[in-house]
Amino acid sequence: MNTPGFIEVFLSLALVALAIGLTVWWKIPVQKDMSLGSVRAFVQLVAVGYVLKYIFALESILLVFLAMMVMITVGAYTASERVKKIKGTFVVAFLAIFIGSAVTIAVLLLLKVISFEARYVIPLAGMIISNSMNATTLTINRISADIIGNRLAVETALALGKSWRVATRTFQREAAIAGMISTLNFMKTVGIVALPGAMTGMILAGAEPVKAVLFQIIVAYMLLSVVTISTIVALELTVRRFFTPFHQLRLDIL
Repeated sequence: MNTPGFIEVFLSLALVALAIGLTVWWKIPVQKDMSLGSVRAFVQLVAVGYVLKYIFALESILLVFLAMMVMITVGAYTASERVKKIKGTFVVAFLAIFIGSAVTIAVLLLLKVISFEARYVIPLAGMIISNSMNATTLTINRISADIIGNRLAVETALALGKSWRVATRTFQREAAIAGMISTLNFMKTVGIVALPGAMTGMILAGAEPVKAVLFQIIVAYMLLSVVTISTIVALELTVRRFFTPFHQLRLDIL
């Protein structure tokens, strides 16, 4: 496979046209989102490509940290925008993504699984942060919906003298599973149902399949780590917001 250029990218727009055509045929009103999304993806990815080229050339620790903080901030903002049940979730999302990502990257660096080079840290951070963002969004949405939807059961448990943690234990477990389900499914089916992006990219770039597989295993383990940590942090912080220090259900965050 030849290294793709702008011509190949423009030719691949045929796939976008096919997708839009199918949605028109089936009268699915997403053509505007598809068109704008395709343009945004092109502009954003090309811009990021040139920025990364600049960062890789400088090998500046400050720029690497800055790039990761921008990704975490944007991820937290996106996650909080997806949460409709409760207000003020940006801080929760930011802390969940930041803690999960920081711990996972730190472990990889301390164990010398990867070296602190921009060309390694930033792409891996992108995968880590994006998966953390998705897990955080799913967790916050699920626990919020469950507590609100089961308000009577929660208040009854509190009235019987149970703590907020006991009153919401079942909902917390279900929310945690919801946040991690995508990664858990991925771990069970990777290599059988699908060949993941990192592995596929390395093979297309000419790497030996075994080396690509070993790298993908590392990626799978790091995603399991970040998703688990982010899910637990998001869950803990969100549930606490629903209750006062006296174990009373709060409604002012709705």
